[in-house]
Amino acid sequence: MPQVALLEQPQKLSRVHASDDPEQPELPPTVIAFAFPDNDTNIIGYAIFYKIYYSLADPDIRNDERDFDENSYIGTNNEMQPGDAILRERGFLKLGEYGKSEFEEYYIGHDGSQEAVYIAFNPSGATNADRRKQPVIGYDYPVNNGVKVLARGFIDPRDGSENTETNPGNKFRSFVNDWEYDVDDPDGYHDGDLRRGYNLLGYQPGWKIEDIERCGIPYFLRRPKTLPDGTSVGIMPGKTLRIGFAVYSYGRIPGSLKPITSKPVYVGEVGYPDLHDKNREL
Repeated sequence: MPQVALLEQPQKLSRVHASDDPEQPELPPTVIAFAFPDNDTNIIGYAIFYKIYYSLADPDIRNDERDFDENSYIGTNNEMQPGDAILRERGFLKLGEYGKSEFEEYYIGHDGSQEAVYIAFNPSGATNADRRKQPVIGYDYPVNNGVKVLARGFIDPRDGSENTETNPGNKFRSFVNDWEYDVDDPDGYHDGDLRRGYNLLGYQPGWKIEDIERCGIPYFLRRPKTLPDGTSVGIMPGKTLRIGFAVYSYGRIPGSLKPITSKPVYVGEVGYPDLHDKNREL
């Protein structure tokens, strides 16, 4: 039987105001934002998720947009599912908090006094040329002193350690300088969120290398080459990743500890132009 969404959904924002007032400036391409529902007092907070796309041409962008579109679900037995059902199926991961290794039950709170959340990849007003800024999340724009610094919600077991059995990684990976791939290895993508995998939430935060390898086929499985007929096959790693974000409301039924959620909302993506290989120089 289909589930019933009991909470109101957040609203994707394109302008610097919770009402998307056309008098307000548009959000820059390095900022993702969503507004809070007005009247749902049962909301405790919001669970936020991300997914890596390797370019604007990635077919998963189009397929994900379809799965987050309620109009694509027809009939009472084919309703859009609330919570993380779609996120789990489509290969999204929870966001982590920088410097930590465990998730909170819900990621960012709602106490009734805020109107919106902003995720800024240039929190101090830096230009795109400054690629060393950790993304910050906060309730106001501009986000100069946000409530959390964000990390990819994925733990790499190696984490730079020479002895992975005795010193496994124990922190969430950074959006800035913790990407790891090896361009000389056809299966050289060592981060679970860099692989074309689905149901990734089942492995998160992923302590074992075997779990990473089960996450799916690497985005760039083959080095490119030209066949005798002139056809080009294989994909070289690009310089810009697209990082998509989705969110749903989280709460509990009044007088009960039973959790309830809204349906998820896709709130957009940003381009991140700084993917390094494992032998990078920072």
